[in-house]
Amino acid sequence: MDKNNIGPRDLVFRADAIRAGRTDSELNREVHAGSSQRVWHGAYLPVAGDESTLSYAAKLERYRATVIAASLNGGPNRTASHFSAAAMHRIPMLNPDFSLVHFTSTTTGKHIKRGIIHQAALRESDIVVVDDTQVTSLARSVCDVARMGTLVQAVCVLDSGLHLGVTTAELDTQLKLLSRRRGIAMLRSALVLANGLSESVGETVSRVGLADCPLIPVPELQVEIEVELGGRRQTVRGDFGWRDRSGRLRVVGEFDGRFKYHRTKPFADDRLPEDVIYDEKLREDAIRATGPQVVRWTWSDARRPKVLHPRVIAALRAAGIVQ
Repeated sequence: MDKNNIGPRDLVFRADAIRAGRTDSELNREVHAGSSQRVWHGAYLPVAGDESTLSYAAKLERYRATVIAASLNGGPNRTASHFSAAAMHRIPMLNPDFSLVHFTSTTTGKHIKRGIIHQAALRESDIVVVDDTQVTSLARSVCDVARMGTLVQAVCVLDSGLHLGVTTAELDTQLKLLSRRRGIAMLRSALVLANGLSESVGETVSRVGLADCPLIPVPELQVEIEVELGGRRQTVRGDFGWRDRSGRLRVVGEFDGRFKYHRTKPFADDRLPEDVIYDEKLREDAIRATGPQVVRWTWSDARRPKVLHPRVIAALRAAGIVQ
């Protein structure tokens, strides 16, 4: 079994196992032997090995399985919410906490083993069903997550929601509904910075980091560039763009992440990662050929302003955009 593909379909429920002729002793032996993990009361998953070595996608699928198992034990008055609902929607997040399952209930709020039940009113439109599991809507989910973390985490999840189709009107409505809830100040601050044009969490982290430097002008997002690529003219997009006073594009900034929602995903097709890297190099060379400088940075750079800011400022100075 591929440890990176263990998810909801691999759940083993005690009731089903007993009906199939297995015993509690057998299930417990597998847990003690390390081949199975009890993810919730009466629900088991094959062990995926050292979870610290799993990809984000693999951790997400295991967590989604846990949310589904917990929801089946929770009763109709509980709705999966916060990080749990966001995971069920597969909303990209920055450093999400997958250690607890979150529910929202109109009747009670309390901590339970491996979970939290938040007490809050939910409108009918705030509840949807994903994979046969009752969860909060996209808009409610991203706002709940945004209230619980740091500013950059909040902006990341709001950007992701907007990119997935949540409207600013829906977010404004949630802001009003949650006005008396804990974390509302964080949500309000993050909404000012949110932008659905960011197409990955890494781009959002970069944008928030760039905004902390007063010397760096606000960039244009998803800037379109006409290039000669593969023997034909085509339009590509740069993550960030800076223009001079005449409107000419002079600097293109690129977050060098492993996944770009608007470009090829290295592990979603048959190409090898090195082929994707080569294609990205050809694309970058084509952008440079049109005139702009291209400045790139990685995840590590995006999280270190002392590295990111000087790199971008150097490119902007070389292009005459800043002094």
